[in-house]
Amino acid sequence: MDFRRFFFAPHGAAPRGSRGFRRPAAPGGPALNAAAQSPAFRYGDRRFIQPAWACNPPPAMFCGAAGEALNPAEHPFNNLGASRAQIRTEPNLKTGPRRRAAFLAAILICASVLSLSACDAGVSVILGGAEKSKNVTTVSPVVFLPMEMVRTLNPVLSKDEDSYFIGKLIYDSLFETDDSLTLVPSLAESYSYDESGLSMTVRLKSGLLWSDGDSFDAADVVFSIDAYTADRDAHLYGANVRNIRSAKVVAKDALSLVIAFREATDTSAALLTFPILPSHLYRNQSALRRDAENFIPVGTGPYAVREFDRHSHLTLEGNPNHAGGIPENTLEFQVIPSRDDALNMLSINAISYAVFREGDRDTIYRDANMRAESFPGNEAVFIGFNFNKDMFRRKEARQAVALCVDSKELLEVCFFNSGVPADSIYYPGFLGVGESADPYAADPDRSKSLLASAGFSDTDGDGFYEYFSVPEGEETGLLRPLSLRLLVNGDDASRVSAGQMIQAALQRIGLACELAAKDRDAYAAALAAGDYDLFLGGAQFAENYDLRSLLHSAHGNPIAYGDPAMDALLDDFTAAKSPQERRDIFEAIHARFVEEIPYYCLFYKTYGAVASPALSGDLQPRFDDIYRGCEDWRCVYETSP
Repeated sequence: MDFRRFFFAPHGAAPRGSRGFRRPAAPGGPALNAAAQSPAFRYGDRRFIQPAWACNPPPAMFCGAAGEALNPAEHPFNNLGASRAQIRTEPNLKTGPRRRAAFLAAILICASVLSLSACDAGVSVILGGAEKSKNVTTVSPVVFLPMEMVRTLNPVLSKDEDSYFIGKLIYDSLFETDDSLTLVPSLAESYSYDESGLSMTVRLKSGLLWSDGDSFDAADVVFSIDAYTADRDAHLYGANVRNIRSAKVVAKDALSLVIAFREATDTSAALLTFPILPSHLYRNQSALRRDAENFIPVGTGPYAVREFDRHSHLTLEGNPNHAGGIPENTLEFQVIPSRDDALNMLSINAISYAVFREGDRDTIYRDANMRAESFPGNEAVFIGFNFNKDMFRRKEARQAVALCVDSKELLEVCFFNSGVPADSIYYPGFLGVGESADPYAADPDRSKSLLASAGFSDTDGDGFYEYFSVPEGEETGLLRPLSLRLLVNGDDASRVSAGQMIQAALQRIGLACELAAKDRDAYAAALAAGDYDLFLGGAQFAENYDLRSLLHSAHGNPIAYGDPAMDALLDDFTAAKSPQERRDIFEAIHARFVEEIPYYCLFYKTYGAVASPALSGDLQPRFDDIYRGCEDWRCVYETSP
């Protein structure tokens, strides 16, 4: 997910010094190197840069003078196996209490320098009357962002979360998605399939340039596909490219390519959302796959790399060749020892923005002088039903369980209200289909009615249902008490509490229930062995929402759900030839899911985007693009003279 360079030697050789990549001088101007020119403080072997402008700004840097603008993503599965390569964050740096205290003290010093210098650092406005103390407002285009140390920014070698999200700022892909996750062209202009559906021709937009000024064409896309398919396990896009047999440039047409597929499924353009890399910087894709630690991104996206030292910082500035407008701010990513320090750094403007996924995040920053925006994540929390159990082969029984659970109350009591309702395990409003309301809103009376219609009864009058079964090898049946086993991850306190509420709700409608709270490993083992009647779980999904691993009978779904009609729809969905066809197929999937309810979605988790007191600009994060809209961000500081 990254790119750039006139700094690379031919064929991928990339000699660089210990100070990291240094952007070449602009024509007629001095070279820029914040590591060499800016004040800094050290924390261990890390060097945290205080930008030069904070103490000694160029005279007209923020007043519209000519010159260069400064600027600089989980699809993992929670408890069930991954449906695509998992986004992995590098382990936190080891920081004891003393080292962390030292780091935060250094940050405080840095923030103090920033405040004291702000009056010289940007566009200054005097506020207040002449006889009163005058505050000075300074508008700075530099936005500070946290990151953990990444192994590499090379998208064909990286599974780091920070690399993924930073790559969204630097690279483009053939296609991207809008707010409903509907596919829209990015680098592609148009595409078509042959009659077999096994070959796709893609026509690219013309006139696009890489950030280093070289022309973009179909050879770059073919080069990128070859690099991703060479080792599908090395990066996050293995599932996207696993069905690609080959790619080649159309003869005598540098802006067209043909992609050949192995099988008729997994041919949708929705899979072609991986970053496209430049071919002109490498002899072949093998050279690209060897470029790890010293890799400097070059792309066609809105930002370009000005400077990068993976141990300390990454500076992004507006890509001067970007076709969609050039950002006029600078994104200064600082490597921090631990994400746990981000909140303190936000409150003192040492960083400008961060995203928190913790369910109790509102209790942490509620009283702070910071802006917060909740947004839907890509993580569903749901109840799954074991289809190997006779009871849950009956649709009415599954619907009855859903109707007895008050998901709204459960969200408030157990999950800090950090979620939004969803009518299926697909993203809320996916492709513009479905409702935000819960189709199975709590209704205990209707729940009991459904159980009765499914043949369950309380024959002995003890308040709990019994069921009739014929033991193996016997000719006569027996009436047995009905008792359910609810499996829960015991290492998650919120889910244990939710499990207790679900257990109580089931018992209120006459379904005896045992709560089986297991540690994470035992939970996974019980799930795999089918040792449960229903389970409370969750999963994170990739943006293409291929959910065959949860729903398709041939993809090892964990609940033993088998529905030939659903299988066919899911396969067709992965081979849809257009956004409209994809939407039409999903409408059928959605309708069948809501009716059959193989899983009952309790809610979709929300995440929190938090802005420092100084950050100005709208927060528009999405789970797959947390820095969306950052081109309009600035920092506004107020100081006393």
